[in-house]
Amino acid sequence: MKQFTRTTWASGAMLGAALWLLSSCNETGSAAQASNSSNASNHPVALSHSLTSGTNFNVALGGNISSESANVGDAWHGTMTEAVTTQNGGSIPAGSNVDGIVTAVTPAKRGSRATLDLGVRSIRVDGHDMAVRASSQAVVAGSPRARNLGAIAGGAAAGALIGKAVGDGKNAAAGAVIGGAAATGVVVASKGYQVVLPNGTVMGFTVDETVAMR
Repeated sequence: MKQFTRTTWASGAMLGAALWLLSSCNETGSAAQASNSSNASNHPVALSHSLTSGTNFNVALGGNISSESANVGDAWHGTMTEAVTTQNGGSIPAGSNVDGIVTAVTPAKRGSRATLDLGVRSIRVDGHDMAVRASSQAVVAGSPRARNLGAIAGGAAAGALIGKAVGDGKNAAAGAVIGGAAATGVVVASKGYQVVLPNGTVMGFTVDETVAMR
């Protein structure tokens, strides 16, 4: 009888210990889950910022670009003239460095007008060069857009030719000032009508593909 009682007591003790251990494990697991949940709430996953397709921005060119000397693939540099807001509240500040290339160029020949096309390839954001593909409308020599951009039509030589066409040699200086605003046909009769984008020219670009920012 005494042996039975001791055996029963031992079995009960072992069962109690097992239940206590199981309860402790459950409490520990619950605490860990609560801790992980708390950490997750304190450190939410960062939202990604994107420069979306179709976004427009302006760039001030950092040097002269001429259809007479430029080649496809030539690099050019500039800076953003104003801040651009990205998706989910990010932004690219004004003054950010922009790198691009000449995507197409047609030098002027006798009886024709030149064209010049630029594209953006990267923008520096927070010390990193972010790959961006953006395009702009081609600049055609003598077009209203070229005049609005302040593009020089063939330089002083073309202006002098216009001056002679509108009067005598005394008007050559006036012709040099008129530049792209003069009649296209006058310069077409010369060796050609070049496009020159001076340093500081502000060009508008449109993002071709959405880019995820770092």
